[in-house]
Amino acid sequence: MERLITKIEIGKKNKNRVNIYLDEEFAFACSADLVYYYKLAKGTRIDEEFLDEIVEEDNYLKGKNYALKLLEKGYKSEKEIYNKLTCREYNEKSIAKIMSFLREYEFVDDKRYCKLFVNEKLYSYGRNKIKYLLIKKGINNEIIEYTINNIDENIEKQVAVKLAEKKYNLLITSEKNYKKLYKKIGDYLLNRGYNYDIVSGILNNIIRIEDTNNDNTIGGDLQEVAEKRYRIVCKSEKDPIKIYRKLSAYLMRRGYHWEDIKNTLKGIVENE
Repeated sequence: MERLITKIEIGKKNKNRVNIYLDEEFAFACSADLVYYYKLAKGTRIDEEFLDEIVEEDNYLKGKNYALKLLEKGYKSEKEIYNKLTCREYNEKSIAKIMSFLREYEFVDDKRYCKLFVNEKLYSYGRNKIKYLLIKKGINNEIIEYTINNIDENIEKQVAVKLAEKKYNLLITSEKNYKKLYKKIGDYLLNRGYNYDIVSGILNNIIRIEDTNNDNTIGGDLQEVAEKRYRIVCKSEKDPIKIYRKLSAYLMRRGYHWEDIKNTLKGIVENE
């Protein structure tokens, strides 16, 4: 059924929007550009199919402009843009068209985004935390793995050392217990995403015995603690490598020396 355009009114708040009246009643608002593109004028008759096309195109234009404004504020992943558009309740057809436009003109590029993200975060976090943050942003796993595997290990270690030294200098003014220092700095580095092999090497180098009141308590009950934790981990994990990693990380957080941990786990994990 055709309907008659009886009035086209420029928006009061936004001059780039117009209100379209059909048969003397307000029907919809759209971009002023669409009035010229579709040659809309008072007295023009339009059918439902044509009306739907105009509304759909207007949704696309609004969504595209919204996405571009988001990208002006900062680079975003595809998933972040998609989620923002979904929250604004744009339909899937419009979103698909918007995302296609953004990809075509390289406004979004997850490979480039990953590289920029890693280059920025590498000076604050280890690869494990960076990987976690990228997963949260909805980046494809293959892209994440490729980018993470190309992180410069030397830079990662250098940053970890600086962070550890800064933390050590802060803690040593009030904490003299060797074991507590070892645990606190170890937890700090692990939480920032560094592998336990990097963390262990750093801890053994920066914590100076002469700065602490070493009570020689580290490692006294290591065997017992490790065996108990081993039994717990084995209930949900069967892979020896994963078991070893989980136990190592757990024991390091408890403040045990890396060399002691390695020797103890060798007797527990490898003998099973």
